[in-house]
This record gives sequence, structure tokens and C-alpha cells, in this order.
Amino acid sequence: MGLKVTKSPLTNADYGIRLSSANSFYRGRSSIQGDFSLKTRAKLRVERKIRLDLIGQLIKHHHSSQLNDKEIFFTYSFPLVTSHENGMARIIHQQEQITYPFRIPLGVNLPPSCELKDFSVVYYLDIYHDEKFLPNSRKKITLAPPAPRVNIPPPCTNTDPSGITTTCHLQKSFYSAREGSIVPLTISIENLQSNRIHSLTIQLVQTVLLNEITHENEIFTTLFDEIELNLHENRIETIVELTLPSNLSSTYVPDKNCQPDNVPLVSITYEFRLTKQIDDINNSNVYLPIPIGIE
Repeated sequence: MGLKVTKSPLTNADYGIRLSSANSFYRGRSSIQGDFSLKTRAKLRVERKIRLDLIGQLIKHHHSSQLNDKEIFFTYSFPLVTSHENGMARIIHQQEQITYPFRIPLGVNLPPSCELKDFSVVYYLDIYHDEKFLPNSRKKITLAPPAPRVNIPPPCTNTDPSGITTTCHLQKSFYSAREGSIVPLTISIENLQSNRIHSLTIQLVQTVLLNEITHENEIFTTLFDEIELNLHENRIETIVELTLPSNLSSTYVPDKNCQPDNVPLVSITYEFRLTKQIDDINNSNVYLPIPIGIE
């Protein structure tokens, strides 16, 4: 839906959107509730309606130019003020501020709000008066994935061709990156053949899917040498602390069986990848998923 640039009489009124939720985000199966406040300075005609639109938009970033492709994939309209049933215009006279409540239900198949390297998904509320967009009315809305599970994920174990068994596990079911969380990662290494391990590299990798096209983004890489971890020993157990960058997009895996055709298919996952260097050979054999939540 394109924005109408024709001036609305409401540009000479005071208006605004107030959300009733104390949370900074919303989840599927919940609803966006609040009210639209209006104070007119003169008589106002409503020929058709004043409506509130919740809009979902996919923005594809082009790194070679400053132009972005923008696609509206979702619109839900809520009528705030309508004309009379007989089609006559409704007149709102100059008066004290009045409010119009609204409630917009959210389904379960919308991708969450996210800002990624190649694309973004954004949601916002817009006000229209008789099909004319009201400037300065837009309010950004954050949609979050379903609440993460609370069970602790099982450890990940692998034995490489050199006979070294590596086990690592997390202490929590998910971590928040809103303000940068510290992730204690427990690593156990069984090196019974006493191979010399020169270093251990840990990568945090983000895997993003958009409509069956997958991209991997390296978030950070941390190197631990043999002095730090005493990797010349036969058995080692250590805990390394890794700091997540702030404002990482939350983990989200959609249900492909319930995906509407007009809604983009988005998936966001993270994993730690552990690579050992043994005699100039890199053995990458431990991939540990790490769920990241918005909480």
C-alpha cells in the first residue's frame, strides 16, 4: 500500500498512538492494544474512516548501492472512526481530547523483527484519514520469536581422526544479546595419544535463511593457545567465557508447514564452532548450537 501525500485535515489536529503493554516487544498469539488520541482545533469530517494499519515490511539491503528493495508482506487494518452507516460523513467537532481504543491480534506465522546483514524485517503502525497517510504518526513495533525452551541443551561430543575427543556444553538453555551476555562454555578434551594441540579456535557463526537462500555470517572468532589451555596434557577440562555482541537478532526457526505464501520464510540460528590445530592440521569437529533470545 503506497502512502498518500495529499494533505489531511488531521494535520491541523493533535493526535498520537499510545500502547498499553509495558513490554518492549510482542509475540505470536498475543495482541497489540492501546488507544488513538485525538484533539481537533476545528471541525473535522470523516468521509470514509480513520484507520490504524499494522504493516510488516521486508527490506533487502544492496551493499553495492544505497538503494534498498522494500516489500510490504503484511497489512492488518483496524477502523478507529468510521462514517455513518448511511454513508454520510461523520463530523467531529472541536472538543477536548478523545481516545479510540484498538486491539490488533497477532498470528503465529509472522517472522520476527530483525536487522541482518542482507535484509531486515520491520513492523510499524500507521494512521490513515480517508486514505491519506498522517505524517509523524508511525510507531515501530517489535515482534519477537516464541519464548525459548528452558531445558539445558545436551553436550556435544566428537572424536576426530587423531583420536582426540572433545566435549562442550552450555550452562543455560538460551542467552540474551540485548546488552551483551557472557556465555560460560565448558570444554573437555581427552587426548590419550598425547598429540600436541597448538591452539583452539572458537567461532560464533550466524546462519540466516531467506526464502530458501542461506547465508553464513561470522560474528566473532576467539583463539586460545596451548599455554592458556595447557593442551599438552592428556585430559583437560576448562571453562571459557565468551561475550556476545549486543543486539544480535533472536534465534528463530519457522514451521514450514504453516508458512503462508505471501510471508517471507526467515530462519536465524547460531552455533559455536570449535577448531583444533594439531601439527599444522585444522580439525573442525564440534558444532554446538546456542539459542539466543530477546529477553
